[in-house]
Amino acid sequence: MHYLPSRLRELFREPQPPENLAEEFRRAIDLSNCRRLKAVTWLVLSSLTFLLIADYFTVKQAGHSSVWCGIVILRSVAILACFAFFPLFGPLRSVHDIKPRHHLVWKMYTYFFMIYTSAIVGYMFPLKDSIGPMYVFLLGPSAFLAMPVRQVSLLIGIGWISLIGALFLFVPELSLVKHHLINAMVISWVSFAVAHIGYRAAYRDFMNRKVIEGKNRQLREAHAQVLDASRAKSDFLATVSHEIRTPMNSILGMTEVALQSGLQGELREYIETARESALHLLDVITDILDFSRIEARRLRLVSAHFDLSSVVNSAMRTVKLHAEKKGVALEFESLDGTPRFLKGDPVRLRQVLINLLNNAIKFTDDGYIRLTVSSWPEGGDDPDRPVGVRFSVKDSGTGIGREKIRTIFEAFTQGDGSSSRSHGGSGLGLSICKSLVDLMGGEIRVQSEKGVGSEFSFTSRFGEGNAERANEPEFVAAFSDTCIPVKRSNVLLVDDNPLNVKVEKLHLERLGMRTTVAESGAKALMLLAEHDFDIVLMDLEMPGMDGHETTRRIRSGEGLGRPVRQPTIPIVAITAHALGEIRSRCAREGMNGFVTKPVGCGDLGATMQQVLGGDWQAPEEQKRHEVESTPVLDLEQAASMLDITSEEMEYLLPNAISEVSLKFELAEKGVQAGLLQEVALQAHTLKSVAASIGAEMTRRAAVRLENSARQGDHELSRKRLATLRVAIARLEVAVKAH
Repeated sequence: MHYLPSRLRELFREPQPPENLAEEFRRAIDLSNCRRLKAVTWLVLSSLTFLLIADYFTVKQAGHSSVWCGIVILRSVAILACFAFFPLFGPLRSVHDIKPRHHLVWKMYTYFFMIYTSAIVGYMFPLKDSIGPMYVFLLGPSAFLAMPVRQVSLLIGIGWISLIGALFLFVPELSLVKHHLINAMVISWVSFAVAHIGYRAAYRDFMNRKVIEGKNRQLREAHAQVLDASRAKSDFLATVSHEIRTPMNSILGMTEVALQSGLQGELREYIETARESALHLLDVITDILDFSRIEARRLRLVSAHFDLSSVVNSAMRTVKLHAEKKGVALEFESLDGTPRFLKGDPVRLRQVLINLLNNAIKFTDDGYIRLTVSSWPEGGDDPDRPVGVRFSVKDSGTGIGREKIRTIFEAFTQGDGSSSRSHGGSGLGLSICKSLVDLMGGEIRVQSEKGVGSEFSFTSRFGEGNAERANEPEFVAAFSDTCIPVKRSNVLLVDDNPLNVKVEKLHLERLGMRTTVAESGAKALMLLAEHDFDIVLMDLEMPGMDGHETTRRIRSGEGLGRPVRQPTIPIVAITAHALGEIRSRCAREGMNGFVTKPVGCGDLGATMQQVLGGDWQAPEEQKRHEVESTPVLDLEQAASMLDITSEEMEYLLPNAISEVSLKFELAEKGVQAGLLQEVALQAHTLKSVAASIGAEMTRRAAVRLENSARQGDHELSRKRLATLRVAIARLEVAVKAH
């Protein structure tokens, strides 16, 4: 310290403690010795002024809050108490109460720092809602209650009020305080300057957190608004779907019955026109619902085994009448190597094909439309969907201008640039097609020239299909206009709409059902308490007790006043709601199936068969239709399925017929001996052999025999064995004729 001036060296020199510390202590607190009151007055007034100015701005910035006003009053009282009652407290302190030197110095540094920072820190937090919490958190309650105590010009101690409200004074030996006075002041200001950075950083962090919390709150509010809008949109679409599909069910059902009654001439033409208009309106509603699902990312593809030829033929049949009316030739070509049995979503694939074919017919007044299906080798990259197929729809229509091709797949846009007016339609078809093709792992493209024609092509990826699974009844019904054979059962039909009841009863009669009608949920519960049924067809929207409440009462067994006899009876929902959320809700409530209005005979039969869990004999007229329509022998189809030539199929045919005859004999012996498990095993092998040579009638008869044998029904197995015998006999005749 030799480089310091003598006066400063004197200040920083380590003092020697006095010999009589008690005497020094008493002299220090004897205020009667104060002769230089000017200095202490100036110090007190300047400190008070500085603190009061800081308090003023603090209270002003805090919005004159009651908390800060209370803090200012408490600080002023504490400061005045330190000076007013100092003579009373001073003599009470004993020399033995003096703290050790190092602890005393540390306390001095701490409270010097608090004094200066408490007066200035308020200026660093100008925002109203951050002053109180941040100020108290950083400095603590003692910060605004500390005050130096001087005798004349010498510091004799520091007074403050602790958390419990007691007044304490640390009064050290005077020369020791004098030695550390400058150190304490310098350290306090340096510490304050250094801490200023930390305070600013803490303040920035605090304010950033406040900003982030505000933005998060705004995002949560916006998200809630979006969810509310989405729910309102879903509710609106569900209501529209229900209100349109309910009368559409009656229109389509009645027109279907009228067309099957043998109408001819103009009357038949009128009915066909009404049916086509109803189907068109139904397609528009379906497009809107699909677009809504796609927009909300709720559309999911199913995975099922299917026959590609059946899907394509179904799409061609759907648009055939429309093409014939416009005089447009409808052509189909399947190139060599095209797979037949696939695994994917046949319904969505058919939807894309129908959309593209309808668009081609719509914009083609003369000429042709050709659908081409071929294999797509690039489809092998996906291990779950290794089979690639390419579809192409080419027409000789008006074509699309180059400027329109870029927007052709946008919603509510048509190829002629109109807004869905000149050619009809919702303008959503191609947009939906693109989304579906994307989901199927492919890509859709268009090549067109104005006045020449257009070609829409798309690729899709599928899994490898199974021929037997593809010929299951529910798939056949989905792509057929005929009713599927279903077990003759007692059906309870619950529906309040007389027209819907009439249509659904007609379908059930065609399926060979015995039907009992309940006009309300309460009536259904009464009937279920008195009678036994095989299945319940439940409308969801009914006045009073709706289908959901009725189902809950059935499943709980409570009924209406009396318990129901069959709480586990199969229940199939019949509703005009087409949204997936309704389907999921029905499944949660214990319903076993779901049919969307308008109800078709094929859909209803397939769902009932799936729910009832079996493959049963059909009514007589259905059996006659099935026998007439089922091929006895189709070698070309079998060769295509096995990917062999016709000559190779001719070589395999005799061995296959011998195997069929052998398995039939073993099954017959099993029926006679009552060994139904053996019968099921032989029938299973027989159906595989029959499928390999295209003997569809024999295969179906073997499937029925296998099912009855596995169910342990000996009498039914005997009858189905006789049916299988007839099918094999017809097969042998066909082989000889071939």
